[in-house]
Amino acid sequence: MTRDETRPEESSDDGAALERALAERGEAYARVTVVRREPPVSANVGDRAVVTRSGEIHGWIGGMSCAQSVVSEEATAAIDDGEPRLLGIAPDPDTVDRPGVSAFPMQCHSEGVLELFVEPVTPAPELLVVGGSPIARSLARLAAELPVDVTLVDPDGDADDLPPGTAATTVTDPDEIAAAVGTAPLVVVASMGGYDARGVAAGVRADAGYIGLVASDARCAEVIERAADLLDRDPDAVRAAVTNPAGVDIAAHTPPEIAASILAEVVDVRARAVGGTEAAGTDETDADAIDPVCGMTVTPGEAAASVDHDGETYHFCCRGCADSFRADPAAYLEEDSTAPA
Repeated sequence: MTRDETRPEESSDDGAALERALAERGEAYARVTVVRREPPVSANVGDRAVVTRSGEIHGWIGGMSCAQSVVSEEATAAIDDGEPRLLGIAPDPDTVDRPGVSAFPMQCHSEGVLELFVEPVTPAPELLVVGGSPIARSLARLAAELPVDVTLVDPDGDADDLPPGTAATTVTDPDEIAAAVGTAPLVVVASMGGYDARGVAAGVRADAGYIGLVASDARCAEVIERAADLLDRDPDAVRAAVTNPAGVDIAAHTPPEIAASILAEVVDVRARAVGGTEAAGTDETDADAIDPVCGMTVTPGEAAASVDHDGETYHFCCRGCADSFRADPAAYLEEDSTAPA
């Protein structure tokens, strides 16, 4: 076993705890499992790691300093597109290249072979429906058919007539509502003037990816002002976070029709949010960058590997350079402190 492959003191309980924490926060991650190995790699079949959306690897899958760039990049790609993949990492990639396997070179001097199954895990999104109106109730019933966790805020309603699995709360304090649903929920406010401002404020507090409001333009303006007062924030900032009227234009008139139009918009927003990281990458500048390890000029969109460090993205001509940088960024930034474009 080489020094780079010394097994860390990290138990399976640590990984399970991390998965629970990520799930509770509603954060997507990837589970990576060793399904085949050839010595001298130190991993065993069944060893696992958890990879966060930022690419951080927690756990043990062997050859970490050598294979981590491949694992990190492929796991984050799996999180973005929701597709599992099987990776083969070997000194000669052709030996593991077969249908269904993505083959990569093993950069460790100790060599060895790893095959890894990468499984993206995306927690069910949280849909917060604020209000006891017929529209809100219809939306809660329709959403029960989708893979979302629904919470209905209705201080006066009867929770017994809600679909199984739908959570109900009677609290209308924005902070309490936000705490109940965690971060980045999808929020629809349809109390029809009852406590709309508190629902909007709760959505802003929870950093909601979508806040849809069912209101006229005049009432929307009032709701925004009241929510801004509750939050002690600029009304323009609150207004920018709110979609009104909520829903796609399908000439809806009845509460179930309006609820259906809102649900269609929620599904669309969720789909775009899941692909958001991948889509954002297409906006990256095409200006050339310098590989901080070897000094080669690299076009970001064509880089063999990229590493995020201290808020900057560095691009590399090969995975070996990326691995060296990831192991000790300071050593290379001291020599070349120029951040890539």
